[in-house]
Amino acid sequence: MFKKSIFSQTFFYTVFVVLFSFLVMGTLMYSMLGNYLLQSKEDSLTEVAESLSDFTVKLARHNVSYPKDNYQMNVDALSVSSESFIVVLDSHGKVIVTTSGYEAANIRKEYYENVINGQSVRFTDTFGGLFNTTTLTIGLPIRYENAILGAVFVSVPVPEINQVRYGIIQIFFFSASLVLAVALVVMYTLSLRITRPLKVLNNAAKAIAQGHWEQRVTIAEQNEIGELGDAFNKMADSIQQLENMRSSFVANISHDLRTPMTTITGFVEGILDGTIPPEKEKQYLSIVLDETKRLSRLVTDLLDLTKLEQGSFKFENKEFDINETIRLSVIKLEKRIMEKDIHLSIGFQTDNLRVFADRDAIQRVITNLMDNAIKFTDEGGFIDIRTGLSDKNKVFVSIQNSGIGIEEQDLKHIFDRFYKTDKSRSLDKNGAGLGLFIVKSIMMAHGENVWAESQPGEFTRFSFTLPPASKESSEKNPLISQ
Repeated sequence: MFKKSIFSQTFFYTVFVVLFSFLVMGTLMYSMLGNYLLQSKEDSLTEVAESLSDFTVKLARHNVSYPKDNYQMNVDALSVSSESFIVVLDSHGKVIVTTSGYEAANIRKEYYENVINGQSVRFTDTFGGLFNTTTLTIGLPIRYENAILGAVFVSVPVPEINQVRYGIIQIFFFSASLVLAVALVVMYTLSLRITRPLKVLNNAAKAIAQGHWEQRVTIAEQNEIGELGDAFNKMADSIQQLENMRSSFVANISHDLRTPMTTITGFVEGILDGTIPPEKEKQYLSIVLDETKRLSRLVTDLLDLTKLEQGSFKFENKEFDINETIRLSVIKLEKRIMEKDIHLSIGFQTDNLRVFADRDAIQRVITNLMDNAIKFTDEGGFIDIRTGLSDKNKVFVSIQNSGIGIEEQDLKHIFDRFYKTDKSRSLDKNGAGLGLFIVKSIMMAHGENVWAESQPGEFTRFSFTLPPASKESSEKNPLISQ
């Protein structure tokens, strides 16, 4: 089947519209111009007939003895100036004078009868066979006081009128042809300019669909197509980033699943076949238990991620002390903090700072952020935790740690799912890149913000806000479901 491109459709439809428009204009112009020329010629003939009628009446009024030859000369002069045929009849229909060369003309009664009776007539025919071609004829009575002295007929061939019309139409179509030629060039160029970027976008989209994630487009136009090109490149960046994260996630998940499973399998086999002595079985079973818990945490994160994305994760808001929640989280992580000899400082603006949110979810946010801080803090480094009430009547929590920091290009993606700044896994050996994404999702579900700041080589600080506990907040937010 023939494939119609946007270029061909745009170009040929535009050409069709232009040609159709010219055709309609030409047809209307031909029709209206014919009517105009006929009306114009009719007015001209009427003026000639009235002029000759007035001249004849003046002669009759003054009873001037005017030679017929002189009268003939006047008729011929009018006939030449108006390019028409003139005939003058008396009141009985007898021809008095005609344009020279038609002296033998005989006008039939049906043509002059109404005029002799005082009516003006207009007809288009051969004037009773007087002419070999169709003519436009105007007939006027010659009135003198209350009497009809005769009639004046003035005729002009219709083909001459049509000839003028054809000439004007030829000029119109010649001009239209020149305009059409210019329009075709302009439309061809414009169609190419519009469709060429679309073709580039189409080819780039096909390339991305085939797995060439690095494909981008360059469109210089400063219009909607240029904006479409920018949007396409941003979409391609997102797709490539998502693909990179997907590949990284598959690798990370494979590693995170294989390592504990290998450990568990090896130790269990060692216990079963007696390789591990009975007195050490408890020690190795403890390791197996830790690895099982690690797998359980990974599966829990994946399940929670699915719930968050599907909107089925429920949050139940209630009033609690955020400072107390932080203290409990620190106690749970105390062993890891001490193992790395991390200096921990906590600064609470007030001893008791109550907020209105889902306690379990917020504790998970704090735990994830502190886990991150411990993981990336060098031995002997510091972690600083602060809470307080901001100028905007929001409770804020910040967790800052020393360490390598986060580069600017990574900082904007830090909350993306499966994203890991530590690509080598030298520091983050257990994470799958889900912790910060879950943090971001929880805060968004609460209608609050979370953000990261960092100075590479010096510090990283994560902060988030919560609504302070009050009667109003309790009434407004009894339950939030994401």
